[in-house]
Amino acid sequence: MYIFKGNSSVVFICVEDTDLILIHSNKLNYTMQASFHASLEGVDGSSAPAIKTTWLETPTQYLVVQLEGPLRKGQRYRLVSIFTGELADDLAGFYRSEYVDGSGVKRVVATTQMQAAAARKAFPCFDDHEAISNMPVKSTSRQEIDGQSWNITEFQRTPRMSTYLLAFIVSQFQPVHSMSGDVLIRIWGRPEAIAQGQ
Repeated sequence: MYIFKGNSSVVFICVEDTDLILIHSNKLNYTMQASFHASLEGVDGSSAPAIKTTWLETPTQYLVVQLEGPLRKGQRYRLVSIFTGELADDLAGFYRSEYVDGSGVKRVVATTQMQAAAARKAFPCFDDHEAISNMPVKSTSRQEIDGQSWNITEFQRTPRMSTYLLAFIVSQFQPVHSMSGDVLIRIWGRPEAIAQGQ
């Protein structure tokens, strides 16, 4: 079984007073934080109410966060969760695909399909290989975490968009590219396919 680990830190503006937060979540296992599936804090000087309880509403694919008091309209808050998920071969969310290279070695590719609601299964933490996203790379570095060396890739901020447009891949693929006017066009593929000019 292939597992991915991730964390999510979402900053949002409350559009109306509410004591309930609903977040889409599907097949993710959460690391509990003080008995809750997530933690909440105020941003820019706002204070956040305490979390009363959290639970997963599996039939409707929600993580539910019930608060002791209301979030206030116009205030900014940060919701943080830590989770793991299975890198399944179901072609949804962040999933696993396999192929055999020219040497007969089986290769595993971790890739995404976010349309239309499959983003609920995703948002991983990468360890190795080449990381690709919708946006250009902002920086790359290596970092020691729990005695292990990790490759860190940070991408430029994405514009506001529907979740089904999001894409990221972890693979050993290589790119070919060309310019069309001032637009960079890149195609990623298996190294053997790229070398053969496919």
